[in-house]
Amino acid sequence: MAEYLWNGLGVVAPDAWEPAAIERDGLTLAEGGQPVCELKWNRIRGSFSFEKHIKKLTKGHKGAAISGVADEETPPAWNDALKILAESGLRSRSFIWQASGVRGIGATLYNPGTGLAALVQFFIRAESDEDRAADVLASLRDYSSGKSLPWTMFGVTARVPAEFILDTFSFQPGHYRVQYWRPKSGKMSERVPPGKGLGTQLTFERFAPASVLLRHTGLAEWIAETVKETPEIEAFVSQSSRVAWNSALKTSLLRKTLRREVYSQGRAWTTETGNAILSVCASGTVPAPEILFADICGSYALVQE
Repeated sequence: MAEYLWNGLGVVAPDAWEPAAIERDGLTLAEGGQPVCELKWNRIRGSFSFEKHIKKLTKGHKGAAISGVADEETPPAWNDALKILAESGLRSRSFIWQASGVRGIGATLYNPGTGLAALVQFFIRAESDEDRAADVLASLRDYSSGKSLPWTMFGVTARVPAEFILDTFSFQPGHYRVQYWRPKSGKMSERVPPGKGLGTQLTFERFAPASVLLRHTGLAEWIAETVKETPEIEAFVSQSSRVAWNSALKTSLLRKTLRREVYSQGRAWTTETGNAILSVCASGTVPAPEILFADICGSYALVQE
């Protein structure tokens, strides 16, 4: 089984299910090129209506017959999964749907404690798919109420302080990049998008294969040329298979007076297994506290199979 944790939501899925599409608040898992599970979520304020979400789902899936169902009308394994979710604080309302040649089962979920509103649905192509869907549903967890948020995707994992907001991400062969943003105030404004204004940008990167990338150069030289928002190589401190830096990227008397200096703090290392280079960089006008940054770096690792 593989665990996927993303922007406050997590599920455990069969190894054969792999991410086919990743959004800031969405995840689609596929098997053999066919979608098997779709998740979408957001955080809402105020009241929540299961009926409105079912109607919205119906409007968005023209040509599909969608209807809400009572828990007792769902398969036993699915009903048991809903009870597990209820114990974790998630309220639910199930629905079933059928379209050309395929049917599905899903649920709208709401956590009144965190404001999480989620939609999860599964494509059912064989009777055995119902039990697998129920197992995955039962594993779903809302992680948004903690002091830090875990994320795990494509074999890498880390924890991020809760005040950081997911900004941009990219998972390309050989290079993964996940970026978070924390405004100086510590609270996001609806009028200012992530990454704008004063604050701290936190970037996780994974490069592979390390043996090829470092064949003709050292780690410090390679990081200085490849990773954005890093200082000159003279500011790097190298030790064995690791490098670190903590320096001002942009500074002047005026910047110091206006408190507009731009800092960069980072660490990069080669992994003992997995033949990869991992890098964490905190940059911006607000330096990351040393202890906090050390904890973030300590959480970043390859998932052990």
